[in-house]
Amino acid sequence: MNNFTIIKHKKTGIVQYSLNDRAVKVKLFTLVGIGALVILATGMFIGSFFIGSSNESQIKIKELQALVDSSQQELVEHKESVQNDIDSMTLQIGKLMAHSTRLNALGSRLTEAADINRDEFNLDAEPGIGGATPELTGDINTPQSLYENLFNLEDSFSKQQENFTILAKLLNEQDIQHNSTPHIMPLDQGWISSYYGKRIDPFTGQQANHPGMDYSGAYRSKIVAAADGIVVWAGKRSSYGNMVEIDHGNGFMTRYAHAETIHVELGQKVSAGEQIAIMGKTGRATSEHLHFEILKNGHKVNPLPFVNS
Repeated sequence: MNNFTIIKHKKTGIVQYSLNDRAVKVKLFTLVGIGALVILATGMFIGSFFIGSSNESQIKIKELQALVDSSQQELVEHKESVQNDIDSMTLQIGKLMAHSTRLNALGSRLTEAADINRDEFNLDAEPGIGGATPELTGDINTPQSLYENLFNLEDSFSKQQENFTILAKLLNEQDIQHNSTPHIMPLDQGWISSYYGKRIDPFTGQQANHPGMDYSGAYRSKIVAAADGIVVWAGKRSSYGNMVEIDHGNGFMTRYAHAETIHVELGQKVSAGEQIAIMGKTGRATSEHLHFEILKNGHKVNPLPFVNS
């Protein structure tokens, strides 16, 4: 090894280097060391490059994974929010359907109470809606706008129900007032034989004031109450013979005279059209008939407008 010689050609001639030469050895080792350092540095640079790239990739992958997880969570929350909106709208629609059912039922009762033709006021029929081709506004339906419409509709239903309830109360009061006002012919089957006012008295032949109306009819015809009320007299009473007197409230009273038999008792509550006696000729009467009187606030009035109603 010590005899190893390097021969190099130059323009000036051949140069020979021997490893035995100390200077040559130093140069050679220096070149080898520099080369090794260069290789090591290159390797470290390349390694650090790939390691850095790998770390950046991992960071980006983690960021993308976090973004995906966040998006999935937002999607789940959005689905839950939409489901909550649907559930709330379903409950609200259920309330509106209940309101609609109550309004239809109340409207049907009012139709019957007010004697309105159902063909002209049919709550079950779908109302007609239409018009010319609309100009669209471009507004988008949102859960908030739907909620607003539903709550406005519920509020409208509530107000309509309040109005219907008030109307029903008024109709009921009118019905009660009507039933307590004389309005039914007091004899089940018969005819008017003498009107209210001046006439020739059948016993004296002189002009006299007749304070009621007389009804004639078949034998044992039924005498009925002209309105709802309370019996305040049931028995004999001077020239009236067997008489029934009924207090109807609102200042109205009715009298049914000359009965053969009486079928009610003092203090008994009677309804319009209910039988209270049998026609007869007791008291001051020429033959079987019913003498019928109406009193308003203690004054005798003409029964004809009432029984004709």
